Amino acid sequence: MNRIRSNVRAIVIGLDHVIGWILVALVVLNGASVFMRYVMLDSISWSEEGIRYLACWMALLGGVSAAWMDEHLDMNLFDEIGGGTFQAVQRVGLQFLNFIFGVVLTWQGVIYCMKSGMQTAPSTGILMVFVYASIPIGGFLLALVSLVKIYDVFVPPAISDQGAKHVL
Repeated sequence: MNRIRSNVRAIVIGLDHVIGWILVALVVLNGASVFMRYVMLDSISWSEEGIRYLACWMALLGGVSAAWMDEHLDMNLFDEIGGGTFQAVQRVGLQFLNFIFGVVLTWQGVIYCMKSGMQTAPSTGILMVFVYASIPIGGFLLALVSLVKIYDVFVPPAISDQGAKHVL
C-alpha cells in the first residue's frame, strides 16, 4: 500500500504542476483577450471558449489535489467531539462520500463523453471529448485519492506524506 500511496502522491504532485500551468495559460489568455478587446479594439474569437474549457480542467484536477492535501470542504462540525474511534469513523465516512462522488463522476462522465464527445466547439472547432474528459478523469482520481485516505485512517502514513493540515 505504501507504493500505491507514493504513486498517488506523485500523481498529485504532477497534477499540481499541470494546474499551475493551466492557471498561467488562463491568466495570459484572459489578459491578451482584454488587451485585444479594449486596446486594439478587436477580439480573439476563441478566447472565452478556451478560458472556459481550461477552467473546467483546472477545477476538476484541482479538486483532486485539494482532496489529497485535505484542503477541500469537509464537515468538521464534529472535530472536537468524541474520541479517536469516533474521529476515525467520521473520517472514513467523509472519505467514503468523496469516493462515491468520484465514482458517480467517473461513471456519468464516461457516459457523457460517449454521448456528446464528438460534438465540436463553435469557436475553436475542437472535439468536446477533450473538454468532457476532465469529468471522468477528475472523478477517477478523486475516487483513488479517497481510497488512499480511507486506508490512511487505519494505517497512518508518515507525517511528511500527509496533507497540509496534518503537517502544520
